[in-house]
This record gives sequence, C-alpha cells and structure tokens, in this order.
Amino acid sequence: MKFDLKKYSVVIYTVILFLLSVTIVVYIFPKDKKFEYSFVEGSPWLHEDMIAAFDFPIYRTDKELQVEKDSVVKNFIPYYYIDTTVFGSITSDFVNKLHETEETKILTYYDNSKTLRKRYTNPKTYLDRFNRSADSLINKIYRQGLIILPDTLDDYGNYKFYVFKNKIYELSFQDEFYEKKNVEDLFMDVYNHSGVKNIDSLNDYPIYNLIKSYEFRPNILYDSNVSNEMLNKQIKSISPTMGIVQTGELIISKGSIVGEKENKMLLSLKKETEADDSNVNRYLISIGVILLFFSLYFVVYLCYFFFYNRQVLLSFKNNTFFTLQMLLIIFSVFVVFKYTDLNINIIPFTLVPALLITFYRFHISFFVYLLTIFVAGFFAPNSFEFIFIQTITGMVAMFSLRKKQRRRQIFITLLLVFVSYMIIYIGFVLMRQGSFSELLKNEMFSYAISSAFLLLYLPIVYIYEKVFGFISDFTLMEISDTNSPALRELAEKAPGTFQHSVQVANIVESVVRELGGDYLLARAGALYHDIGKLEAPEIFIENQNGENIHDKFDLEESAQKIISHVKYGEDLAHKYHLPKQIVDFITMHHGTSVTRYFYNSWINSHPGQEPVISNFKYPGPKPQTLETAVMMMADAIEAASRTLKEYTPESIDKLVNGIVNQQLNDGQFDEVEITLKQITIAKSIFVSKIKNIYHTRITYPDVEEKK
Repeated sequence: MKFDLKKYSVVIYTVILFLLSVTIVVYIFPKDKKFEYSFVEGSPWLHEDMIAAFDFPIYRTDKELQVEKDSVVKNFIPYYYIDTTVFGSITSDFVNKLHETEETKILTYYDNSKTLRKRYTNPKTYLDRFNRSADSLINKIYRQGLIILPDTLDDYGNYKFYVFKNKIYELSFQDEFYEKKNVEDLFMDVYNHSGVKNIDSLNDYPIYNLIKSYEFRPNILYDSNVSNEMLNKQIKSISPTMGIVQTGELIISKGSIVGEKENKMLLSLKKETEADDSNVNRYLISIGVILLFFSLYFVVYLCYFFFYNRQVLLSFKNNTFFTLQMLLIIFSVFVVFKYTDLNINIIPFTLVPALLITFYRFHISFFVYLLTIFVAGFFAPNSFEFIFIQTITGMVAMFSLRKKQRRRQIFITLLLVFVSYMIIYIGFVLMRQGSFSELLKNEMFSYAISSAFLLLYLPIVYIYEKVFGFISDFTLMEISDTNSPALRELAEKAPGTFQHSVQVANIVESVVRELGGDYLLARAGALYHDIGKLEAPEIFIENQNGENIHDKFDLEESAQKIISHVKYGEDLAHKYHLPKQIVDFITMHHGTSVTRYFYNSWINSHPGQEPVISNFKYPGPKPQTLETAVMMMADAIEAASRTLKEYTPESIDKLVNGIVNQQLNDGQFDEVEITLKQITIAKSIFVSKIKNIYHTRITYPDVEEKK
C-alpha cells in the first residue's frame, strides 16, 4: 500500500514541531545538579526532618554582604603620598612671577611718578618685607604639607588618612596639614600686614591679583592606585560565611516554619549541594528532562487537542503559531535567567494569553498558556508561586479582553493585570511572613514593567494578522464600516443588494451571538457576502425596477449569470484585500446548492428530461464554520421572505422551517460542527426576526372634512 504523504503531512508537521519544541527546551534547560527539596521562608517545611549529612558553612545573604561592603567603603581610610617636586616648582614659579610683577608694574611706575617718589622714599623696603614673609609662608606650608580634602566629607575635623612618609604609611589627620582652600587667606594676611598694600593700590593691585589668581598646587596627593588596592583587599576579606553546621546537626524538623535562621542554613546546604557536581551525569539529567517535558507536551498539548479540538491540532497555521508563542516565552525566560540579573517576572507573560484569546476560544488559549507557564516555571526560583501568580493573572487578562472592540480596554486590562499581580503577591508575602517586611520594591517594579508590556498588544496583533492570516475584532470593526470602499460601491451601484446585506447581517449577528459564535465575524461576512453582484447588479431581482432582464436569456444562461456572482465576489474581495475569513462567506453562502428558481423552472418546462446539474449548481464549498452555516440560512430566508403574500406567524414559520430543512436534507451542513439543537434555536430566532421586520402597522386615519 502506497503511503499518502499529502494526507498525513499535517500530522508529520505536528510531530516534527513537537519533537523540535522538546529538543529546544531540553537543550536550554540547566543540566547542573539541583537541590531536591523546595522551601519558602515563612512557610512550613513539608519534608522529613533535615539533618546535616556533612559539615558546611552558613553563608550570609546578598543583602548582609552588601551591608558589610557598604560599611567597609564608608569607614575606609584612604592613602596619600607626598609629591616632593611640588615645593621647589611652586617656590621658584611664584617668586619669579612676584618679582616680575614688582619690577614691571610697581617699581617702573614708581620711577616714572614724581608724586609717588615724594610720598614713598624707598618702596623696595615694603616689597622686600612682603617677599621675605611670602617666601617664609610658602616654606612653612609645603614643609608641613598642603592637601585638598574631598568635597563629600561630612566631618572634616575627624577626617583621617595614611600618608607615605619615611618608607611607611603613617596615620594622619586633617588638622596636621594646610588645606588648599585656606592658602589664599594666609597670603592675604601677609599682604595686609607687610605694608605693601598701600603701594600695590597705586597701580590697580597687581600683587593682590597675583595672589588671588595663583594656583597653589597641593603636595599631599590622593593615591588612587594604593587606595583602590587596599579597599578591594578589605572587601575581599569579608567572610561570606557566619558560622558552620556540623554533621548530624538538626537543621529543621518536619512541619516547622522555615524561619530566617533555618532559611539561611537551607540555602547554604542548597548552595553546597549544587556546587558539588563531581558525580553528576548530565546525560541522565537530559533523559530526565526529556521524560518530564515529553509527558507534559504529550498529555497537556497533543492529547487535549487530539480528543477535544482535533481540527485545531491538524492545522499548519495553528501548530506553528502555538509553538512560536511557547518557544518565544521560554527563550525569553532562558535569556533572562542565564545572562542577566533581572527578575524573571519582568517578562510579559500575560501578553501570551492576551494574544491567544484574540484569535482563539478561551479553553484553547488557556491550555496553550498553561503549558507555556508550566515549562517556564522550571526556571523560576519558586515554581509553585510563579505558576500560581502567572496562571491567575493570565486568566484575568483573557477575561478582560473578551470585549476588545475598544482600544481603551487594553489600558483597563493593563491596570487589572498589575492590580492582580500585587494582590496575589501581597497574599503570598503575608502568608509567609505575616507582615510587609518582604514586600520588596524591585518585585513591584518587575510586575509593573511586565504589565506595561501589554501596550505592545495592538502592534503585535497587527503583525500576527499579516503573518498568520488571523483576523481580530479590531479588524472586523474596521471592515464592517459601511463607508469602506467595497460597501460604499455596493450601496451606490446595487442599493437593493446592499439593503439585503445589511438586513442579513443584523439577523446573522443575532443568531450567532445566541449560539456562542463569533458574531462580529458573522456580521462582517454577511455585509460582504453578495459583493459579487456588483458585476451585473441588474440581473438580480432586488436591483430591478419593473423590467426583468432574465426574459432575454434561457434558464441555464440565467442560472450561470446568477451563479457567477460568487466567483466575481471572490475576485473583488481579493482586490479590496479582504481577509480570507470574509472571503469564506462569499464562497460558502450558497454552498453546493442549486439556483432553485431556474432549476425548478427547467424541470417544469422539460418534463421527462434530466437536467445538467452543473449548469444550475453553485461551486461551493459547503459551509465550514458555524458562522457561514448561519449565513447560508439567513441569506435564503431573508430573500424568500420578500416573496410572501402575507406575513402571518404560520407563513413565516413554514418558510423558515422549509428552507432550513431543505438545506439540511441537501447535506449543506455536513462539513460544519452544528447540532440539531443549535439549528432549532436558529430557526426560532429567524422566525422572530422576520416577524419583527414585517410586523403589522396601524393605518393612520385621514382628517374628515367638516360639512
């Protein structure tokens, strides 16, 4: 027997995707040794008594180590050194500039000024006195040491540091040295008391300006290399441990609450256990991961869809989309977990169910999301808490987006998701600790960022529509606008058909809404189902004004012209770039039925002859969905209802039942999942709607003329 590859291609593709997904997950899954016990601080220890099997240290928490590091940095004593070259260069440079200033700006002016010579017999006396005092001050400052203190000091008086003197570092204090900010004041004291100020003032204060502008460089300098080296040594010397647990010591007993002390000991035991991977067989770990994820994928994914939604499973598009969603979120978790220090909760997990519910029903979306969260949970620090929180918030997102015809619903969903995150997280914190002490800001920040990613919902929906051929409620609302190009052309060129389409759309929407189908899709499809009549509007009765053009054609030709509106409608839909889901309404609304009027007329006019059925039969296909099946019923019923001679409950009921039963007997609903109960409900709604359309109206009396 020859194997039919085409027949089983979807099954083969599904199996390949299944194996690929498991392979990728197994590949990225950590193969390191894992601590076999799970625990959470503040919760009961649910395992047997834990007794230390070997000696191990108790490690400090990251927070405790950070506090210790901060204390070392705060109390660190920095290191300085003496730059011996500064004193000589400053002395020489300052003296030279001072003498140059005196010679060019004071003594020269004195020689050229008779008034000054009469007033000061010998100005050099004052200048020499100032020079000697300035030279003595410079020597005093640089021999004792000039330093610049950090601007960030809170207590200058207690600032201490090491200075390299006599081949050793000596502990020194701030008050042992001159500070750079005080040097100018010291020179101004010499300037004021030397008597040179009066002479200096006669020529715009050149000496004063020199003192103010001169840069007295410090000779006690901060040694960044030595300071950083010593600081790092002190930080590295911080002990990561704070005690030891000895062999045979009871760590925690069964049922006891995991307190702070027990949590530290358990975390330390976990760290020591996972660090020793000398006897770890990574091949066996890989086999274990394969068994786990194969079981998870097989039971939750394949079995569920095979038994309950086989049509979803046997679809290239659906399988590709589901696999892509799962792998994207799992890969994101892996990257954050492996290569960053970010919190795993910053990943927008709720974006997955929001996108799934946009294109699929709730139960399908929920199962795919649940599988994704189960896999991602293996990377989370606390798997149970992670799965619980993400499952609940994912459901909140799906419930909130049930009505997504308005863009504001995205912001409402974002807010509801964040509030849900906070409520559930606070619940876990209170359950563990009985207080808000563990309610960390970074966790709230992570949930806020994750919720904010829902703003990407609309752009991603648009991308998925283009890539996978999906159709969202937003698109359906847009194309249902009667001002769209195709519908506007239909209203102008075929007004009768347009009114028929609007009437059918209203009826179909009501029925599909009651039956639990996609009523927005049904309405949009109904509005476009007859756009093929634009090719020749005049051949359809609803667009004629008395003259029947079919009187010029034979019955078979008339039937072919009527049937052609399906193919032309399909071509027109492609021209206007309508989604495939809308095109289905155009091609399926007559199924494979016959043009009953022309077919019956041919039979009556050709007694005893067998007609060529293909001349009267629509090309199909038959309705494939609930929405297109209801569309077929509504189209025939609305058109036939216009031919009734009287609109009574009996005549309407007979019309509806006759048309639907005939379609049922013709096998038009053989390829769609619709029950007899749903057909019965649809009939009753059709009857009610037709009654409302053609309800009896009262006759308004005329005003009688007075005689």
